Amino acid sequence: MDDFNNNIILNHSDTKCPIAAASAVLADQWSVIVLRDIAFFGKRTFRDIISTNHENIQSSTLAKRLKRMVDIGLLSFESDASHAQRKIYCLTQAGIDLVPIMVAMAAWTSEHDMFNSDIIQFLEPLQNKNSLAMEAFLEKLSQDHLR
Repeated sequence: MDDFNNNIILNHSDTKCPIAAASAVLADQWSVIVLRDIAFFGKRTFRDIISTNHENIQSSTLAKRLKRMVDIGLLSFESDASHAQRKIYCLTQAGIDLVPIMVAMAAWTSEHDMFNSDIIQFLEPLQNKNSLAMEAFLEKLSQDHLR
């Protein structure tokens, strides 16, 4: 992700449009995929994310995206007490607030036959933003990630 897009996100005066600012966050394929792995699959460490990522993200790319998402406030991290060099990544409230958007993106691809809908079946209960399932899922994420 280039410095221009990071500056749009970090310096609110660089853009006059909230959609442009959101697209700077969501237009980066790897950031959304990493957020998916953390939110939906419980991957919280660098090793967990890279070893199970089906899109084959490179380690240097993952390191850059994790740093960027911490810098822009989508993730935070804490040190792992059992391993001095290991970081445990947590969604921030801003990261949790992106979850319904990611569910809507998945539903949109299924609705428009852009993807095999069988693979995203587990998201169906979450597709209504105001559903009890979505509410419970977001509450669980808040309990697991916000400290």
